[in-house]
Amino acid sequence: MAKITLDHIAVMVSDLEKSLVFYRDILGFEVLSPEEHIGGPVGEMVKVPDVHMREYRLIPPGGVNGYERGAGDGQITLDLIQWLTPESPQQRFPIHHVPSAHICFGIEDLPSYYEELKEKGVEFVSPPVRFSGEGEWHVLFFYDLDGNLLELNEIGTGQQQVAHEFDWSTS
Repeated sequence: MAKITLDHIAVMVSDLEKSLVFYRDILGFEVLSPEEHIGGPVGEMVKVPDVHMREYRLIPPGGVNGYERGAGDGQITLDLIQWLTPESPQQRFPIHHVPSAHICFGIEDLPSYYEELKEKGVEFVSPPVRFSGEGEWHVLFFYDLDGNLLELNEIGTGQQQVAHEFDWSTS
């Protein structure tokens, strides 16, 4: 079986420049490259021959949990994509809707970062919630400008990656 790795996460946005301000200036991501695709191989790939999309490829300033930036391993990009043709409808699904997904970012000292984001007008599902039992940490959900669901999970506290044994067939 082929070894699968995680390469990038693509987030569809309605206004690429406004979303860039959110992810770069508010969350601190860095721009690797701008891209533009008109037809061609991307059109073939998505089965939309007259596709026109623009994107920014971003990287988190701190790397990936467990890997510092530039360590070689653990590099991943976040691609912000605006479809110009065809234009994408904008809608927000409830947090439990299928299909749905969220992206989780690690952050140290989530309660103080929450206050910082609150001052910048970020929309939250809830304030930080404290988890305990496998260590102590905080977590919260929030939205980007288009209603894409994002999560902040406090890193460096507790033991958040404890292996659980559970037999789902008995529940």
